[in-house]
Amino acid sequence: MSKGKLPKLFDGSIDDLTKPSKKKEDKDNLKKEKMQKTLYISRDMNRKLIELYGEEGRRQSSIVEDAVNLYYYLRLAIGEKKLHELLEAVKREDPEFLREYLSKFKP
Repeated sequence: MSKGKLPKLFDGSIDDLTKPSKKKEDKDNLKKEKMQKTLYISRDMNRKLIELYGEEGRRQSSIVEDAVNLYYYLRLAIGEKKLHELLEAVKREDPEFLREYLSKFKP
């Protein structure tokens, strides 16, 4: 680098740095490209994953991807506050309570 020249800096916005691109071709590539994932989960979560894997007959990675998609789109659809309330209902680990809670959302 010569003495008088500065290195080229990023000329995009902060959003470009903190959020993934929304280009269609990028989205298609994301669905095809596989990446190694390292998940640190509790033993209880591992037990639940194994149980789901046995019932569904699918790869654990597929189950995890479905869970991430469910969380992501629920957050977009119902908002942070309602999602937090729903997660608190889920943390009770009581299927009957969760059924009653979800019945409030039916039109």
